[in-house]
Amino acid sequence: MSADYAELSRRLADLTALEEVVGILSWDQEIVMPSGAAQARGRQLSTVQVVAHERLTDPRLAALLAGLQQDATLDATQTANVREARRDVQKATCVPSDLVRALGETAVRGHEVWVQARKNKNFSAFAPVLAELVDLAKQRAAAIAPDQPAYDVLLDDYEPGMTMARLDPVFARLKEVLLPLIARVRAAERGPDLAWLTQHVPAETQRQVGERIVRAMGYDFTRGRLDTSVHPFCGGAGPTDVRITTRYNEDAFLGSLTGMIHETGHALYEQGRDLSLADQPVSRPRSMGIHESQSLLWEKQVAHGEPFWRAHYPKLQESYGFLRNKPLAEFLLGVNDVNPNNFIRVAADELTYPLHVILRYEIERELLSGRLDVRDLPAAWNERMRGYLGITPPDDAVGVLQDVHWSGGAFGYFPCYTLGALYAAQFYQAAVMQHPEIPEKLALGEVEPLLGWLRTHVHQIGSRLETDALVTAATGRPLDPEPFLRYATAKFTRLYRL
Repeated sequence: MSADYAELSRRLADLTALEEVVGILSWDQEIVMPSGAAQARGRQLSTVQVVAHERLTDPRLAALLAGLQQDATLDATQTANVREARRDVQKATCVPSDLVRALGETAVRGHEVWVQARKNKNFSAFAPVLAELVDLAKQRAAAIAPDQPAYDVLLDDYEPGMTMARLDPVFARLKEVLLPLIARVRAAERGPDLAWLTQHVPAETQRQVGERIVRAMGYDFTRGRLDTSVHPFCGGAGPTDVRITTRYNEDAFLGSLTGMIHETGHALYEQGRDLSLADQPVSRPRSMGIHESQSLLWEKQVAHGEPFWRAHYPKLQESYGFLRNKPLAEFLLGVNDVNPNNFIRVAADELTYPLHVILRYEIERELLSGRLDVRDLPAAWNERMRGYLGITPPDDAVGVLQDVHWSGGAFGYFPCYTLGALYAAQFYQAAVMQHPEIPEKLALGEVEPLLGWLRTHVHQIGSRLETDALVTAATGRPLDPEPFLRYATAKFTRLYRL
């Protein structure tokens, strides 16, 4: 290792440590911080972020990267590390420190305002700070790439290389297939009574059941923990400190269970990263779409399928007495129930979920382009809900205020959820093609063949490969909506006897 590359690694490790500090402060804000500490936490977070920004924009770091970019002695991993670090530096150099500070402080304040506005079902209370966040996001996008649409710049933060021009035909194809399929499901004769889905289950019982299943999936509690939050998430500070959260509805027990499985998919990705490079950019998860592919692969491809529940359903029946006389086939109908009348994205089924995401994507595009004013958001939201799902939210809490993302200024994030569903179908199908024993192993409660494949083809790869190259290496082709559409069409045609 050259002296320059060694110095680069040290500087990048320090930046990773600062990112991890932000991760812990943010987790603490969500889970245990007293509400009265919000102002101080905003100052703390913004200070750490400004320090990180100053180190990232240090001219010495840029000089190191410029020199190493021409260094033919670097191996493939080192070259990828330089590439990823240069991308970070180039973006950060464009954004002034005062804007970084303003974004940090406003995001913390925005979160606290959102929590109360959601509790009170009052969008107007959140609108002023949301308008500030939109304006700051536009400023940041203009600073980074003034000749590009703001939304493309922000989308690139979460899904490097993705653009609206590439997303639009993918989402159009999803609507083309899913809207008529949902209509057919809606018109189909309903199966057995699924009233048991709303059976009362105490939160503590749900926690015990969920913890048992996430352990069986391979989640390492010596490097993680499970907590309760307003909005489920996976956070922490790197692959040795990966924390997941869920929320409990005592009259809808499946939500917390599938939520825990979802967040465990994220956590398995983080815990599976290359520990020898954990403090370097090349070890990071490739993109949020790839991250979502891991959570959705476990939640949907695995935990909504029969093999997984052949292993876990008997124990679930023991814990939830009302399931003891329910055959597995009926339970699977409940797990996969298509409910177009559901207002909540995180509780949506596989068919309607992409429409929840497309709705948000279209609104975000209009917000960032200036075609939609913040004050008109509830009306725009409700109009699209009626158009895509035929329903109108009864209040802001289950409508425009339901997601945490905008309160932290995370514009451009939502498309990653549906990109994740598409990648998940590609990954799972590729894994089963290479290891046909995976379904039967899952039926025995053995996750290793599948988890091992993901460790090799996704988790350990990190950001060594760019997204299209990673997906192509694992599945034989880049992003393609057709595997998901074939899977969803076949599955729901069978379940609903269409």
